Amino acid sequence: MPWLLLEEKVLSSIEIGSNKSFVGQSIHSEGESEETQLVMSTKLIHTFGKVESMDFVFLDESFKILEIKTLAPSRIRFSPLKTKSIVKTNEGNALRWGVQADDILEIRS
Repeated sequence: MPWLLLEEKVLSSIEIGSNKSFVGQSIHSEGESEETQLVMSTKLIHTFGKVESMDFVFLDESFKILEIKTLAPSRIRFSPLKTKSIVKTNEGNALRWGVQADDILEIRS
C-alpha cells in the first residue's frame, strides 16, 4: 500500500488514480474512514454530487505543493497551470497534516 509522506512523516495511506482530465469521483462516503487519492494529469476538479467539502493539494512534477484549496459541495475549479498531479482528500486533512505551499511530498510503497 502506498503512503503519502512529508519529510519522512507518514501523512496518510494513498490510492493512486489513473490519468484523468476531470476529477470528480467520490472517494469518501459518510461514516467511512479517511481516504486519500493521488490523481495524475488533471486540469479540472469538481465536488458535484458531494455532501461534504474536500481538500485538493495541487502538485508540480517534483511533488512540490503549488496550492491547497478546499472546495465546498457543487463547485468546479481549474488546476493551476503547472499542476502535474493532485492529492484529493477529506476536508481538513491538509490542515491536520500541516502541509503548506512549497512543501515537497513523497509517495512510498
